[in-house]
Amino acid sequence: MSPVARNLAFVLSLLLLLPSVAIVAAPPPGPNISTPSISPSSPGPSVQVTVTTTVTAGNSGVLNVTLVYTTDNWKTTNTTVVASYNSTSQQATAHIPPQYSGGHVEYYIVAFDGNSNKKINDNNGNYFSYTVTAPPASTTTSTWIELALVAATLGVGGTIAFYSLRPKTKAGSASTSQS
Repeated sequence: MSPVARNLAFVLSLLLLLPSVAIVAAPPPGPNISTPSISPSSPGPSVQVTVTTTVTAGNSGVLNVTLVYTTDNWKTTNTTVVASYNSTSQQATAHIPPQYSGGHVEYYIVAFDGNSNKKINDNNGNYFSYTVTAPPASTTTSTWIELALVAATLGVGGTIAFYSLRPKTKAGSASTSQS
């Protein structure tokens, strides 16, 4: 084989390898989603939870970010909330409404870049989650019980005062009136 043919074969073999090198070196398409954080970190039953995460997408930009959550372990209910996105800070913010009865909330983040590439951060299939403490026992019932006890005490006290302060009449005596 001539030196020219050998060089040509070498160049062609390099050209054949180039696509595989480029595929290995190319980053995966789609946006990058950081681990989200919640505020407050221990929400109560009447508190809205704010979920914040950083989303980047290189030159294509971030098209949209959504948060998907459930309150019944993905059995029958899941809700999608559109997050607001600040392209300057690259922060996506979504709100999960208060869970008035308490319970466990699980969620994950979905983002699309300007090239319609989709990425999901679901904590490797474990989902992100938090627990809402149950509300205290109904204060309405205890308030009514307290009011009833106060009313009963006042009623008993009033009855005792009425009977002890009224004029006493002697047995067998009658009052007469003078004209």
